Amino acid sequence: MPHRRIVAALFAIALLTPAAAGAIGIEKGVKVGVNLANFRGEFADIADTKLKTGFVGGAFVAFGFAPDLAIQVEGLFSVKGAKTVSQRTDTEGNVVGTFDTFENLSYFEVPVLLRGTLLRHSPVQPMYFLGPSIGFSLGGERQLDQSGTASVDLTNLKAVDLGLALGAGVGFKLGGQRLLTEFRYTAGLGDIYDLRDNLESINDVFSFTAGVAF
Repeated sequence: MPHRRIVAALFAIALLTPAAAGAIGIEKGVKVGVNLANFRGEFADIADTKLKTGFVGGAFVAFGFAPDLAIQVEGLFSVKGAKTVSQRTDTEGNVVGTFDTFENLSYFEVPVLLRGTLLRHSPVQPMYFLGPSIGFSLGGERQLDQSGTASVDLTNLKAVDLGLALGAGVGFKLGGQRLLTEFRYTAGLGDIYDLRDNLESINDVFSFTAGVAF
């Protein structure tokens, strides 16, 4: 299966990077935050999809290969999707209000990022990130409201969702640790559904996280 080959490749990257990095340094950490998720593509244009919130969080390891550069490999649980707003009508077809529908998509996401750190000797350290992100689908559902009182499982989701991530953040030195804040944009590279002649729904996500590195 293609996604199994991708998983094997990621494990190889994680194992081989320390040696390639020249053992300058390894930093580990955890982070948690919120996604502002939407779709782009043909379906999003027709349905006029809106932003929805979702959880994101996990752990990372960064392998330094130059004083200011590292390869950062992450493992994140990430909830993506979108919201649509539809009209509610009575039996005579009169508009009496609106209702929201939420597409909630869960992924185990593995970004493999180039991380640059500026002013590394300063107590406040700006950072930037760029690289591919591979999302392994954990399933999805469509909810008529956020309480989940009416929902249906989504089918025909692709097992793997590829994306490109870029972002920036700030690290604050605190003893032997660093407190981290980060903003990231992840653009999906293809339709989330494995269907022919489908109106494309492509993940489009802004993430805000806070964490600690040690």
